[in-house]
Amino acid sequence: MPTANVASDPMRHFEIDPAALIAAHRHARADGAKVLGYFHSHPNGLPHPSRTDQAAAAGDNRIWAIVARGRITLWKDAPSGFEPLSYDTVEG
Repeated sequence: MPTANVASDPMRHFEIDPAALIAAHRHARADGAKVLGYFHSHPNGLPHPSRTDQAAAAGDNRIWAIVARGRITLWKDAPSGFEPLSYDTVEG
C-alpha cells in the first residue's frame, strides 16, 4: 500500500505517514492480513540499510525492501540488526 513520505527532507530520509501506517494496520486486522514490511528507495544511495534506516528500525522482524541503483534488496529487521534475505521472482 503506497503512502506519502512525510519526512522533512524526503530526498535524504523517509518517514511513513503515521496516519497511513495506522490505517494499514487497522485494515490488515479487519481482513485477517498482516503488514509484512515496508519499502522505500535510496535514490542516490546503496541498496542496503543506511545508518538512518538502522536508527529507525524497530527490530520487529518485518521485511524492508530497499530500491536503489536498479536493484531491490530485502532485509529482515531483526532485534540484533538488519539481516539480508534472498529472494527469487517467478513469472505467473
